[in-house]
Amino acid sequence: METPQDRSAAEDLALIRRMMAAGRRKAAFDGAHLIIWGAVLMLSYLAQYMQVYGYIPGSSLWIWLPALAVGWASSFLYGRKECASTGRANIAVTAYNGAWLAVGITMLLHFGAAVASGVFDSRAITVLACGLIASAFYVISLVTELRALRAVSAGWWLILIYATVTPSYDAEMLLVLAGASALLILLPGQLMRRLAQNDESTEETS
Repeated sequence: METPQDRSAAEDLALIRRMMAAGRRKAAFDGAHLIIWGAVLMLSYLAQYMQVYGYIPGSSLWIWLPALAVGWASSFLYGRKECASTGRANIAVTAYNGAWLAVGITMLLHFGAAVASGVFDSRAITVLACGLIASAFYVISLVTELRALRAVSAGWWLILIYATVTPSYDAEMLLVLAGASALLILLPGQLMRRLAQNDESTEETS
């Protein structure tokens, strides 16, 4: 015979499952952060490439400091808006946001420490960035159950290997990273955004 405690436990479990499912959909379909950062990184790498060949004056800091400011500010404002609209915490959404926050904090600390100490290494920061982005996409693929994102992770890990073993790390690598930002960040974000629109239209018609 089912007791009130059993019913309460079953209801709690059902609620948790519904929250997890909603969190997976939210994390899976929220591609805005990827679109923002994919565009910011792609344009920054292209600008740095043009700077290397003298088409843009100044130093790399004049490119990357504004780029990071725009990326962080846009992500913060958009994330604040989304949190206000959802109005509830969810472990899946927290994992999604936490994965990218960890990437951003680690890269920001490494970039700042390297520039301040004068030991900036383009190859090292590229390898670190590729590894962190690949890991974030892999974690998100597990949380959201979107296995297609594992292919995105594999792409970043391949670039990590290429950046590690290539004998000549020159300006052409900036074009590789610009292309990777477009294909492996911006494009997945756009596809996820389209899935979100399709999901919303399905919910409205059902």
